[in-house]
Amino acid sequence: MCTTTYLSQHDLAVLTRFVRARSADPCRVEAAVRRLAHLTAVSRTLPGGDSDGGERRVSLGASVRYRVAACGTAIHERTRGGADLDTVVIACPQDAQAMTPRVSVLAPLALGLLGHAEGCTVDVDLALGRTLRLEIVEVQPPAPLPV
Repeated sequence: MCTTTYLSQHDLAVLTRFVRARSADPCRVEAAVRRLAHLTAVSRTLPGGDSDGGERRVSLGASVRYRVAACGTAIHERTRGGADLDTVVIACPQDAQAMTPRVSVLAPLALGLLGHAEGCTVDVDLALGRTLRLEIVEVQPPAPLPV
């Protein structure tokens, strides 16, 4: 089980600016923004090269393949051929899209995956105190921006 979150310096800067902008009025701060603020406060920062021994980690813009490892009390059997795999791209809220697998960083799924390495198993906090255990199967880093 992976419990420590590692964010790249770039992701930490972007997410910190986002939290500050959304927290201008403390009376109206959303719960998801509070969870993101907590995540940025407790995460460890990767060195300048954004790597920590070559592990691929979930970051903004990364494509993540994952499978459900446990939901509630039921443990899911792994199926052969990868039929049980899902893929999402972690995006800033303004870039999220419902019809494509671009999930907002404020969504519980993205908050649970962000900063964890390929091969980790993580618990995603859902509504009503429920959790979903996911295994991160593959992380594809974000495509470089055109120059």
